[in-house]
Amino acid sequence: CALHQTSSTMPMSQMIRSAAASVQGVQPARAAERRPQIVVPSTAETVQISELDAQLIYYLGKDSPAIPMGVFATGVILLSGLASFNNNTSKRSQQTFMRARLVSQGITIGLMMGSLAVQERAKYLGIQ
Repeated sequence: CALHQTSSTMPMSQMIRSAAASVQGVQPARAAERRPQIVVPSTAETVQISELDAQLIYYLGKDSPAIPMGVFATGVILLSGLASFNNNTSKRSQQTFMRARLVSQGITIGLMMGSLAVQERAKYLGIQ
């Protein structure tokens, strides 16, 4: 048997590739040539980005002041709301502070998620 004779001189993985190529009607040497080439962008190349990407990276990038400002605003609103609870002001005022805190927290979390997305986009473009 020809297959049994070649198994002693050829490694198993090469035998499998050879068998698969012969079933497909392609010679083993050409099978390697037909594999799709993966192109990886190099950081040495100049990357062209849109104005929107540039603005997003500037305002929501790694060193963005937007998230610390959002956290600070949320903290100020929270402390003001707690002070209004302590001073026994009207329920309407207390409710307004808590709603403002909720909105501020939502905006801050949105900024955090947006910042993560922008950082991933910058990494994909090879900028950071």
